[in-house]
Amino acid sequence: YTRSFKSLDHIYSPPQLLSFSFSRGFYTHSVKQEVDPISFEKTYIEEEKIIPLGFFVKGEPYKLWNLIPMHHHFFGMKNYQKNQNDVFFFFGGDKYGHDLFSRILYGARVSLSVGLIGIVITFFLGLTIGGISGYVGGRTDNFIQRTIEIINAFPKLPLWLALGAVMPADWSPLKVYFGIMVVLSMMGWTGLARVVRGKILALREEDYAVAARLLGASHGRIIFRHLLPGFTSHIIVALTLTVPGMILGETSLSFLGLGLRPPVVSWGVLLQDCMNMQVVANYPWLLLPVVFIIVTVLCFNFLGDGLRDAADPYSSK
Repeated sequence: YTRSFKSLDHIYSPPQLLSFSFSRGFYTHSVKQEVDPISFEKTYIEEEKIIPLGFFVKGEPYKLWNLIPMHHHFFGMKNYQKNQNDVFFFFGGDKYGHDLFSRILYGARVSLSVGLIGIVITFFLGLTIGGISGYVGGRTDNFIQRTIEIINAFPKLPLWLALGAVMPADWSPLKVYFGIMVVLSMMGWTGLARVVRGKILALREEDYAVAARLLGASHGRIIFRHLLPGFTSHIIVALTLTVPGMILGETSLSFLGLGLRPPVVSWGVLLQDCMNMQVVANYPWLLLPVVFIIVTVLCFNFLGDGLRDAADPYSSK
């Protein structure tokens, strides 16, 4: 489904079980909403009606990359046009009748892009400031390092909240999106800057760097042509390990209402429905975005650890 699709007859609908048989292929059973006449409590009863499922089926219209009109979906209900009253909510529905599974996939694009695009700003700041600190040295190095220590002295989450609260409430979703990336990057560049500084301090007195300096090479050429290639692998590792922190930062800000807001869909926005413990107790499937957040963070951490071990010449093979 599209991220805006909703079915008012399936508000807080529980996850539907996916079944398979050789004669029918993939299928699920239709669910029907019933209301208790005394308590007005809504419950969903599984019916005998079978909803056939398949790959590359026609469904809700959408635009591929917001450009190309499309109707085909990778997976969904067969004969969707004939059975528009039925739905297949694999992970259940939310309070508006949205398909939680589809919105988790749409939210992944936003949450992951915040981390991946945010490291571009982190890379630029960390590489530039760390390179100047390590190559110039002296008072400049001392000033930059003391500044980094002051920034690191503040707890990250309260500082994120303070910077997030500064963003005006009337900002468009696009401005808030880039604002969050700037906020997260302002706290994420310090670790990379220290890595770059330490490596440049160790390499700037090597014979090839001294020879380039004596031959009249500019400072920029020495740094980017001769010094940086010597520890590029360490920079990649540091950036990879920075991504999980940015994803968690965006999730935290959006969850607390200081980041992205509806109708934008991100993992943090989806978790806003879980602020009420009574809602979580009655509809636990609303916590499923947490599973995707944990798996994504672990994947980036494992990737960073693997790259670090591969880049370490002294690690045991």
